[in-house]
Amino acid sequence: MNRGTFIMVALAAGSVALAWSARPQPLQAAAYEDTGSPMFGTFSDPTLATALEVVTWDDKAAKIVRFAVEQKAGRWVIPSHNDYPADGTERMGKAAASFIDVKKDIYYGDNPADHAKFGVLDPTGADGKGDEKGKHITIKDAAGAILVDVIVGKAVPGKQEYFYLRAPSEKRVYGARLELDISTNFTDWIEKDLLKVKREEIVALVYDPYVVDEQQGRVINSSPIRADLTQVDGKDEWVAPTEMPLPEGKVFDGAKARQIVTAIASIKIVGVRPRPKQLTLQALQSKGFFVTQNPGNPRLFGNEGEARIVTKDGIVFSLYFGEVTYESGLALTAGGEEEGASEEAPDAAGDGDGDGKDEKAANRYMFVDVQYDPSMDKSGDTPADTPEEDAENAKDKDKDKDKALKGQARAQVLQKRFGEWFYVISDMSFKQIHKDRAEMFKAKPEDKGAEKGKDKPAEGAKPAGGKVPAKSPPAKPDVPNPTSPIP
Repeated sequence: MNRGTFIMVALAAGSVALAWSARPQPLQAAAYEDTGSPMFGTFSDPTLATALEVVTWDDKAAKIVRFAVEQKAGRWVIPSHNDYPADGTERMGKAAASFIDVKKDIYYGDNPADHAKFGVLDPTGADGKGDEKGKHITIKDAAGAILVDVIVGKAVPGKQEYFYLRAPSEKRVYGARLELDISTNFTDWIEKDLLKVKREEIVALVYDPYVVDEQQGRVINSSPIRADLTQVDGKDEWVAPTEMPLPEGKVFDGAKARQIVTAIASIKIVGVRPRPKQLTLQALQSKGFFVTQNPGNPRLFGNEGEARIVTKDGIVFSLYFGEVTYESGLALTAGGEEEGASEEAPDAAGDGDGDGKDEKAANRYMFVDVQYDPSMDKSGDTPADTPEEDAENAKDKDKDKDKALKGQARAQVLQKRFGEWFYVISDMSFKQIHKDRAEMFKAKPEDKGAEKGKDKPAEGAKPAGGKVPAKSPPAKPDVPNPTSPIP
C-alpha cells in the first residue's frame, strides 16, 4: 500500500467514526428527586374532602364550563347549580379517593410547548383548543386548604389508566396511574328519585290534560279525571267514581291510570331553576305557568295540564306541566345566562347546518306543589269488616290528631324542598305521564257480567286505604274551568 492509499483509508475510517459518534441517541428519561414520590403530598384520607371543583373547556360551545360540589351548613350542595342539594357523601368520597396514592411515575419534560400535545393546557387560558386543554380539578378540606390541584390531560398511549398530569403553577408534566372517578354530570350528584314516593303508596289520582290558549288567555277542556285505588275481588284496581261522566259507549281504563301513577312515581329530572321567593307572573309565565285573576282565589295552571296524586298519609302532590325548552349542557341543567336562548325547536334538517346532527332534545318545565289533606289520610286505618266497625275506629280523636300532626309535618318538609325550585323533566318522562283524554277510556265490553267491578267499584269493594265509603266521594282536589281570563 503506497502512502496516498494509506492516507485515503485513514480518512475514510475517521469519517465512519465521526458519523457513528454523531448518530441520533435515544432520549433517556431524566431522573429527578421527586420521580416516584406522591403527586399530592400527604393527602391520604378522602373523608377530609368537603369541596370539589372541575373546570373544563367546551370546544363546541367555545366556553369555560365549571362544576362544583361542596358542603355548606352541614349539607352537600352544587354551587354551580344555585346550591341545589347534592347526594354528595358517597360520590365525593369516590372522587377524592381517585387521588390517593397517585405517584409521579413518568417524567415527560418541562417544556410548555409540549403542554398542548399532552392536553394539559389551562382550560381557562387563551391558548389551545379541544383536547389540548385539560380538566382542572381542585379538592379542598373544610378549612379551605387545598388537597388536590391538578390539570388532567390526555390518556398516555399504551399505558392503561395512565394520564398526563400537571400542577397548574408548574411547567413539568408527569404520567401517572389515575383511576379517575369524577363525574361532572348533574344528575349523577343529585337524588334521582324526585318525589320519593313508591307506587304502592299512591291511593288516588286526579288527571287533567287541559291546554292553555296563551293568546286567548283561557284554559281549554279542563275536566278532571279521578281514579282511586280500590280492592276489587281481593285485588287492587284503579277505578273511577260512579258519578264521573263517561263518554258514550266507554268505560274507564284503570290500566291507563296505573301507567300514569307508575310514571309519576319514577319521574326523573334533568335540570333545575331557582324559584323566586316572591313568585311573579313573569317568572311563572316564562316557564309556561299561569295564574287566574279570580279575586282572593288565584289558581295555578300549566300550559300542558296537570296531574295530582294522593298518598296513604294524605300528602297531595300536584304536578303542573309547563313550557318546552331545547337547551342543552349547563344551560339545561342549571339555566343561567343562556336560559331561554333556544326556545325555538330546530327543524328536522338540523337548524342551519343541513345535516340534521344538531337537532336538540325537547325537555319540559314542571312545577311541584305539596299539601296535606287530612280527609285523605288513611295511614293509621286498618280494614274493617263492617262500616259500623270502621265508624268506631274513627271516634279515636287522639289517633286522628296524631295522624294529622305527622301528615302536616311531612308536608311542611316537602313544601320547603319543592318550594325553592322549578324542575326540568325529559320529554320522555312527560310523554309517559301525559295522555290524551280519550286514552283514559276504553270500549265497553259486550259481556258486562264478565267485566263487573273492573270499571266501577263492586258492591262491598274497599279502597286500598282500608275504609268503606258510604258513597263515592266527589272528584277532589277539584280542578274547575276558570271563568276569568289568565293574564
